[in-house]
Amino acid sequence: MNAKKDLKEYSDINVEFAAVQTQKIQFAEEKNLSIELLLCTCLVMALGFLLLLPMIHIKNQIYYYSRDISTLWSEYSILMEENKDLYQKIETIRFKHYVTDTLDIK
Repeated sequence: MNAKKDLKEYSDINVEFAAVQTQKIQFAEEKNLSIELLLCTCLVMALGFLLLLPMIHIKNQIYYYSRDISTLWSEYSILMEENKDLYQKIETIRFKHYVTDTLDIK
């Protein structure tokens, strides 16, 4: 009787071992990549690059244009200050000329 019980336990273990082996085989099959999946992944990555590259190019162009605009704006503000200074110098020269003209007339 004991031998039958041991035989039944052994057969149950053998069935469980066979089930585990088939699961391992299934997992091993699932780990392999198919050609279709690889091509699909490459296609998605290429599409992503095609969408991102124009955006990167546009951002770079905006950066360089803004840098040029900043340089031009600083030059413009310097020239405006210089223009104000020259205008004041012209006004002082006109005033001196006007004053000396009126003194010469009398």
